[in-house]
Amino acid sequence: VNAVDDPAHSRFIFPAIIDRSPIIISISSGGHAPVLARQLREKLEAWIPASVAIAGQFAKEMRQRVKNALPFDQRRRFWEMFFTGAIPGVLAAGKRSDADTLFSTLLEGGTDASGEVYIVGAGPGDPELLTIKALQCMHKADVIVHDGLVSNEILALARRDAERISVAKSAGKHT
Repeated sequence: VNAVDDPAHSRFIFPAIIDRSPIIISISSGGHAPVLARQLREKLEAWIPASVAIAGQFAKEMRQRVKNALPFDQRRRFWEMFFTGAIPGVLAAGKRSDADTLFSTLLEGGTDASGEVYIVGAGPGDPELLTIKALQCMHKADVIVHDGLVSNEILALARRDAERISVAKSAGKHT
């Protein structure tokens, strides 16, 4: 039984779903705010192109090949380069053979061990005021070096597995 406007008397709920198979996103409020879940789904659907499905399917097909070619510590960086590079657009344009060639070239090149450093300003401390670029950098970061002025709310927006290094100063102790 599902009573849309009465979660207490329901045995299940229907989440708002974005289906870009094999990528599927489900949003649920546990039946408490279904209109909000639907609105969030609509915003995400507008932001996530349908071609994500093509890139996701291609990645599914190539996953074992990447696992065989690259050590574990290089795979995430490889896939980041894949998804932010030209290949998804080439796939979306229907040029599979060109995408295969680009993929092989990328895989043969592997990932280099060098990295990039970004300096991200946290502004006045309100997480909602961070720029999109700041959030993107925080999501890519393997290591976050921060001072004591950065709030826990802002640090919580970074990748969960990123190493966090506090260089906060305190009286008589300079880290």
